[in-house]
Formats: sequence, structure tokens, C-alpha cells
Amino acid sequence: MPPVLLRLATLALLGPPAATAALAAESTTWQLASGPTRAQGGAVELSLTSGHWAAAIGYVGEQEVRVRNEQDLCYTVPAGLPDCVTTLTETREPVRGYSYLSMERRFAFRTRYGLRPELGIGFAANSDRNPYVSSLVTFSLSAGIRLGDRWALEWRHFSNAGLSNPNLGQDMLLLRAHFGGADRQPGR
Repeated sequence: MPPVLLRLATLALLGPPAATAALAAESTTWQLASGPTRAQGGAVELSLTSGHWAAAIGYVGEQEVRVRNEQDLCYTVPAGLPDCVTTLTETREPVRGYSYLSMERRFAFRTRYGLRPELGIGFAANSDRNPYVSSLVTFSLSAGIRLGDRWALEWRHFSNAGLSNPNLGQDMLLLRAHFGGADRQPGR
């Protein structure tokens, strides 16, 4: 991880003592999340949520990307007319792991039967570019469901919204455990 991202992550997650004391007055929880990506990889994340905001530092492990190549081969037949054949090849190429730092605005909805839907939107700074995250800064979207006070199941997506190509986007399905703090969540 580049030193700048590491410093930003430390400030975002720990903050100066005054910020930590201010956060303690709100509903603040630490979360540890882990789960698969859509490309046969895995992700792990440590985050701090305070009020409606969540700061996270995470790592997405090595993955694969499927590359399809289509090529037209044309040649001239004896009658002088071109004859073309289209060949299609498909390969899988490795994508190395990368780390990220994200900040999201979280929206929690009313709890019913111990379940609470949650949505998030924000930005992520990525340590590397690859076919899934082709920009160093991407948008971050999340949707999940909180299962009581301890657990949540969440889908996360990073994308550059088509600002550069390729724009496959990174999808993760995370099981999140909440620790510490007062579990008074917004929307309760």
C-alpha cells in the first residue's frame, strides 16, 4: 500500500484524540468484513462507522479476468471474392490484489423483525489499476441488510462510472461483524 493511502487510512480510522472523543458520543462501531468477489477472489475490510459515515480500509486478493478476443481473417478465393472467417478465443488472465480506502455516506432504514436495510454511496481510493477498477479513485456503492446488532450481509461495488475503460467494476459480497460502541444506529 502506498504510504499516502496508509496515512489517510490511519487518520480516517483512528483520527486525532479530539475526533475520537467526538465520535464516541455518537453511535460508533468497528466492523470486520470478509467475502468473495465475483471473479473468484476474496476481500477483507476493516471499517469504522460513526453516525451516517463509514471509513474503511480493505484488500481485494488476486483474481482472474476473462478476456475474449474476436478476429476476422479474410482472404481472397479464386473467384476474386473475399472470404472471411471469424475466430473467437477466450483466455483467463490473473489480476493482482490491491488495497483500497473508502468513505461512504450510509442510509439506514427502519428495523423490522430484527432486520434493517442499509444503503451507502461514496468514493474509494485504490492502490492499483486493473480491469475491475481502472481508475485510482472510483465511486463506491453498497446495499445490505443488518441482521440484529452484530451481523450484516452487504454487496459492495466500486466503479468509475464509465470515465475510463475498461469499466468492469468490482463486486464483493461481504459478511460484516459489528464490534463495540453503542449500537444505536440511525433509523432505529
